[in-house]
Amino acid sequence: MRSFSLKLAYSVASSSCRRMLSTDLMAALRPFYLAIQPNRQPPAEKRVNEESLRLLSSHLESLTGHSGSCLPADGQLEFYMPTASESSQLGGPVMSRLVRVQVDRNLLDPRAVIRGILKSCNLLHTETDKDMESPEGDLLGHQVRDPLKEHSLDAWMRQALARTEANDLATLRSKITGLERTLMEKWGIRNIRYDCGCNLERYHNCLRDLKVIADSQAENPLRDRVVVFGPYTGISLEGDVMLFSGDASAGWSEFLAQMRVHEDQLKLVPLYERALSAVLLGIQIERRQSPEPGCEARAYAESLKRVIRAVSEHLKLAESVDDLPETLRHHQLAVVTESESPKVSQTGLFLAPSSCPGPDLVDFICRNLDVASTRVRRYRRDIQVERQLWRQCLSELELQRLSKDDSVTPDKMVTALTNLLQSGIKSCRGLSLHVTNYWSVPTDGIVCIPWDFHKTKEQS
Repeated sequence: MRSFSLKLAYSVASSSCRRMLSTDLMAALRPFYLAIQPNRQPPAEKRVNEESLRLLSSHLESLTGHSGSCLPADGQLEFYMPTASESSQLGGPVMSRLVRVQVDRNLLDPRAVIRGILKSCNLLHTETDKDMESPEGDLLGHQVRDPLKEHSLDAWMRQALARTEANDLATLRSKITGLERTLMEKWGIRNIRYDCGCNLERYHNCLRDLKVIADSQAENPLRDRVVVFGPYTGISLEGDVMLFSGDASAGWSEFLAQMRVHEDQLKLVPLYERALSAVLLGIQIERRQSPEPGCEARAYAESLKRVIRAVSEHLKLAESVDDLPETLRHHQLAVVTESESPKVSQTGLFLAPSSCPGPDLVDFICRNLDVASTRVRRYRRDIQVERQLWRQCLSELELQRLSKDDSVTPDKMVTALTNLLQSGIKSCRGLSLHVTNYWSVPTDGIVCIPWDFHKTKEQS
């Protein structure tokens, strides 16, 4: 399958061709992204694919409860898929065929929607993909069983632990450790991590590709830097070097050659944040914590400028200023790229789309001050409880690692951890546990359980 370029792979930061989905859904969609985004695709076909991706992503996001769907009424999307040809193999233009994908609006499970799309595009062709279609395969081709039909949660964990101790997994972990050590010792990289789901095999491939790039570089731009394989390529707001885990290594090389441009934009971000806070009566400007497209420094700086300009122009009118309270310094706002309208997050954070008109944003903030305050109080309570239960689970269950998908909010995590501690389970020692929305034991040995696993038990 052909690789695709950095600019197209994550032009999402500026062109809205993809929404902020959970890392699980992003990983599941990766074969599809790779199939429709080759390097040399004509601009007209790229635009069709980007628009269809935007509509598809909005529909998947709506199924996770984050926004409304923009899917056409007939549920049909068009994509240009590359075909094998002598011209493309010799470096010429890519020959494509138009594929019409029918999205079933009656399916409420985003994983089932993605499975149907992959199947309709003939992307279910490996042995692993065939497992996906069976009752014992999950969306990503990992072995999945209903633990409540197999005796108990404790029995499920024992089976999972047996898989994590397999020799091939130990070999893979050893290779990863060796590559990490080589990159950090030889190239002076301060730290490396994989922040795009839980797939050790993909992490190994990313490390291997990065080593090839590093060995071929005349200069070393990664010395004393933190490298993160994540859902986009760029410089994060923390200054980390982000490399999209689904991109081809050529895209990484292109970015590394232009990294100084991104770093210059990062230096301007605090200035823009202070300016926006001043315009909105001292409101606290927060940054989204999860790594997602649109959060890289250059795109984020542009988004801040757009919001500052929109709000400033609106507040030049005297009647507009009269609608605001005396101060907003007790509230928080985050600028986001992928949203049609402003929202209040479950944590009480005002989410301001960079494309939102100034009057709409100011009016929304004024109307939802009480809602935001209530949610902030609830979030602060939940996050404290979550941290306490997190430490308790690691200690009492003797887990090697505990993590969660970014779609699992603090209140859901509190529910999951509380029920884990009350379950009486005794087979967690040495396990890496990932709380998400489904049961799975990927081949890399990280055990996935749904945050509401206790409800399944009650219903069985």
